[in-house]
Amino acid sequence: MIKALHIILLILLFACATNAQDKKSKGIELNKKEIEQYSYDTLLSQGYHLSYRVYLDTTIEEGLQSLTLVKGKRDIKQLSETSYPMLHKNLGYIGADFGDTFLFVQSFGSGNPHEIQLIDKKTGKELMNGVWVDVNQSEKVILYITNIYEENEELKLLDLKNKKEIVVKDFSDSKCVKEQIGGLRNCVVIDSVTSKEIILKTESEEERITKKYKR
Repeated sequence: MIKALHIILLILLFACATNAQDKKSKGIELNKKEIEQYSYDTLLSQGYHLSYRVYLDTTIEEGLQSLTLVKGKRDIKQLSETSYPMLHKNLGYIGADFGDTFLFVQSFGSGNPHEIQLIDKKTGKELMNGVWVDVNQSEKVILYITNIYEENEELKLLDLKNKKEIVVKDFSDSKCVKEQIGGLRNCVVIDSVTSKEIILKTESEEERITKKYKR
């Protein structure tokens, strides 16, 4: 009789433990259903898109979320992964779509640099990385910074249409750049782009600097 009671007790304990684990796993699944909508547009041209996924890492017993570059039903490359829940802008979003490539951006808080990667859609390969300053999507021009906060920090113009990159040094003496906390990334913008030239300017009420660059 005592042995029978012990067996029944063990069965009940096992059942409770299994039920608790099932509830934990289902919690992630329920969350997955509740957050199908991503905070940013995930559609890209030429049949590509970013797939937002939420899942349970059974090894570390932690919920994770990721963005994966997909064409049709074929996964190309996972672009980022963070703990769930975290802000979607930390995980990433589409900054610009250039056809064969796109700009993938991650933001980690107000005032912090927005990290960018130029991604080849077909392979998911990173072609360039840096910090966001400005972009002209229609003319496929990116203004960005490399090696930010380092001695070799550089402001660069990447012209994808003409496969040309220019290192911009004309704004180093700008009063805005010297006084603004964000420096170059908060002062210089793309003013306009034509078939022959790119015009940059400072965005400051105290001074106006305009520079032209041949394409």
